[in-house]
Amino acid sequence: MLFNVKVRLFIKDIIFVCIICMFFASCKEEKQVSKEYNIEELICKIEENLNKDFEKAILYSNQLMTYALAKKDSVTIASAYLQKGIVLTKKGTYQTAIDTLEKGLEYIANKEVPEKNLFLLRIGNAYVQDKKDEVALTYYTRVQQDAFSNDKKADLLKASINIAKIKRNAGNYQEALDNYKTSYKQAVALKMKKTVIARTLLGIGGTYLTLHEPDSALYYSQKGYEISRAIEDKVGISYFNVDFGIAYYLKDDYKTSLLYLNKAKTFIEEVENKKRLTETLFYSGACHYRLKDYQKAIDYLEEAIVVGDQSEKVNDDAFKPLQLRDTYDFLSRSYIALGNAEKSRIYEMARDELEENIDKENYTINTKLLKNELRISENVIAAIHKENNKYQIILVLVGILCVGSLYFLIYYKRKAKRNRENFERLIKKQEELPKPKGINIKDEKVALVLKHLDKMEAQTYYTDVNCTLANLAKKVKTNPTYLTKILKEEKGKTFYEYLNGLRIEYTIQRLKTDSQFRKYAIKHIALEVGYKSPESFTKHFKKATGINPSYYIKELEKHLQA
Repeated sequence: MLFNVKVRLFIKDIIFVCIICMFFASCKEEKQVSKEYNIEELICKIEENLNKDFEKAILYSNQLMTYALAKKDSVTIASAYLQKGIVLTKKGTYQTAIDTLEKGLEYIANKEVPEKNLFLLRIGNAYVQDKKDEVALTYYTRVQQDAFSNDKKADLLKASINIAKIKRNAGNYQEALDNYKTSYKQAVALKMKKTVIARTLLGIGGTYLTLHEPDSALYYSQKGYEISRAIEDKVGISYFNVDFGIAYYLKDDYKTSLLYLNKAKTFIEEVENKKRLTETLFYSGACHYRLKDYQKAIDYLEEAIVVGDQSEKVNDDAFKPLQLRDTYDFLSRSYIALGNAEKSRIYEMARDELEENIDKENYTINTKLLKNELRISENVIAAIHKENNKYQIILVLVGILCVGSLYFLIYYKRKAKRNRENFERLIKKQEELPKPKGINIKDEKVALVLKHLDKMEAQTYYTDVNCTLANLAKKVKTNPTYLTKILKEEKGKTFYEYLNGLRIEYTIQRLKTDSQFRKYAIKHIALEVGYKSPESFTKHFKKATGINPSYYIKELEKHLQA
């Protein structure tokens, strides 16, 4: 008994000594770091490790915050919050990053210091990363206004690079590409940091990917990758690996694509950036779909949705990755390939609902972008008013109006050119319509359903607003599940793709041949061809043709008269 008590006491003593040793070791380590680095050195250490040793960057940012709070200097505390916000953005915890940066900005709110624009840019970046482009644009505009009026070339360049990304996200690809290329030249001329130059090249490569030009994307991405590798920027390297993966996906080289995506995935998982991980998982799933490994595609795509849902919310809004629409689409196609029509229909409906919301968001963002060039005038005019120099006011106002007018003129000229090209392509397509081919289906049941579909098309039942999947299935004497499967396998379309395709093709043909129909208001045309709202009709018409129905009617009248 006495022996057992002694053993227990001995063990307790050993544990206590170990704890004391660990405590002193910890204190010693922290003491050595505090002695070794001052605030400027700590900031340098954070910047050095941010893109290559993330854990060290977190450690140094924590130490910087402790140091700054102890010093009780507002500018120093603000700098600590800035560095902490940058680290949190890299980690993908965007709401926490925004809160941290906003708190830091409060410490210098009434001071004229260069860090202000850095805060605004970083807050904007966090919103962009979380796909809140409309909010981000307000922060970039504030930087642009200040930089323009105070001749801060570096800040103006950074704002321009970030606005280019918003333009790309909103669908203004060519304009975004031009902005990125101009910014790249300026970044080199101003001898900006290598990370800024590499990120600009990342923007150029990414924009070429959205334009489906993988070879050009690979050219610029390779240049950026070499810079990132030279400065040991692991974050940049992982981003370029994702873009390499996307480029090879577009080149139909799915196995090479997966090699690059897996390289990127390893690092992105290490830093736990869930929002960047969703993009990587999506393209991995898309590759497996193209390789006809449908179950593996579903695994990756559904994991992408789960990871996205687990991501931190910003302003209580759920994270919606750019690829979410296509994720739903590939899941719908994968499930139908495996014979699960019910699951396929769930994702198909989710895709259509999301598509409507994206259209509305892009319209709002594009409206703000068009006005943005004129907004930068406010600070300039205010500064000139102080000097009471009327000639300068007139000169600057004229300059601003000229720049604004030129911007609008270029935008609408490009838009008019795109519309004209789409119209001519559409007219040519109508003149070269192929003759319908006779079906030769071995399965009698399938052949019978297709025969009924041909009859339905001839009777234009698809122009009825009540033409739903269930009602159409009754018309062709089958059930919704079997009809969905036949449409996918025999026509390569979902029900909604099939229905909208018929309605838009009917509209184009009837507008061409029926002069009275061309006089209808858009809302009446929409009802006539089966749509309950003119907005829905316009959306599907533009998606199919690239132009609005009103533009098509106007140009068609000119074409027919000529």
